[in-house]
Amino acid sequence: MPRYRARYVSRTGRRSSVVLDAVDAESICENIEGRQRAFVIEIERVAAGRGALARTRVPSAQLLAALDALELMLTSGVRVNAALRTIADSSPGGPSRRLWTEVARLLEENGGFCEALRQFPRVFNAPMLGVIAAHEMAGRLGDGVRHARDYVAQMQEIRRESVHAAAYPALICTAALASSLVLCLYTLPRFSKMLGDIGVTRTNRITGFFFGLSALVAHHPAAVALVLSAPPALAWAALRPRFRPRLDRLVLRVPLVRGAVEALCMSRICITYRALSESGIRVVEALDCCAAAAGNAVYAAGLRRVIQSVRENAPVGSGFEDAGVFAPEVVLAIKGGDGALPQVFGRLADFYRSESRHRAALALRMIEPAMLVLVLAWVFGITLAVVLPVVEVVNEIH
Repeated sequence: MPRYRARYVSRTGRRSSVVLDAVDAESICENIEGRQRAFVIEIERVAAGRGALARTRVPSAQLLAALDALELMLTSGVRVNAALRTIADSSPGGPSRRLWTEVARLLEENGGFCEALRQFPRVFNAPMLGVIAAHEMAGRLGDGVRHARDYVAQMQEIRRESVHAAAYPALICTAALASSLVLCLYTLPRFSKMLGDIGVTRTNRITGFFFGLSALVAHHPAAVALVLSAPPALAWAALRPRFRPRLDRLVLRVPLVRGAVEALCMSRICITYRALSESGIRVVEALDCCAAAAGNAVYAAGLRRVIQSVRENAPVGSGFEDAGVFAPEVVLAIKGGDGALPQVFGRLADFYRSESRHRAALALRMIEPAMLVLVLAWVFGITLAVVLPVVEVVNEIH
């Protein structure tokens, strides 16, 4: 990374050192001498670790702000290297500044903006690079940055919808698990000891079940930790490339979430195709990028079958029909507008963006009552486990 360590002396004679991200050593000198009013003694570049560029990630909000500023400067006639230097200087410290300083340096060394961005695959994916490369070759880099920015914003909106749909069930499960652990580790053991102190030796089945569960949690913490870590471990394993197709096929078989997953996948596919087709990317290359951005292995495999059909000189609509994955309305729309695919995919993108919100909300409304019933049943069972022994003791006293 373009990171430098500078040693300098302040006007009071105190020696200090600082590590900063900058395009070159000259800008480091200007920064220290201008802002800190100190004298630079030595500047050395800090070597980057292997693979650091490929591992770089930038928050979406910072990326969108930087692309907005870059598009504004490019459309105003500012040279791209000067615009990148300005963005690098104004970016907050951390990955964002390192990203743009490295892009500026690579651009000045190699002369290609898209090639510089290609070094950061976790920030700029294939559709974004395709859009920017097409406009860079046409001499309209500002338009390419604007299209890429719009694409990132739309995909980020879809990602927020997915996270929002999964947030409520995850929150309920976490709260229920945390409260259950508190009850099993603190409340029920003390209540069991109290009953033993007053001479209660026999309890009902409900109370006995929860007391046994509490004793299991208290006396076998390693087994409980293993059970609690099993779901995250299974989820991590399921997301590996080897097991991901099985998970995606399983998700599409769940009635409550199938519609939401289908709408979210089609939103990604249609938005990606529209962005690429508007930039002049060929159909096969656009569909290939759509397969990478689909977010579901089943739809990605369907798009690869469409690509194979198109390469065999079949119409795009026939390829979607033969894939056997896509909804009938999608197949009919593409077959009916085979000569105007950008407009068709644009209308489908708008449709599935609204449909994804509707289906995600519908799935959430269906899941909420089931989770509420389970939580209420658990709370009711714990209440009975606590109340019934008290009632039995009172009856024995009378």
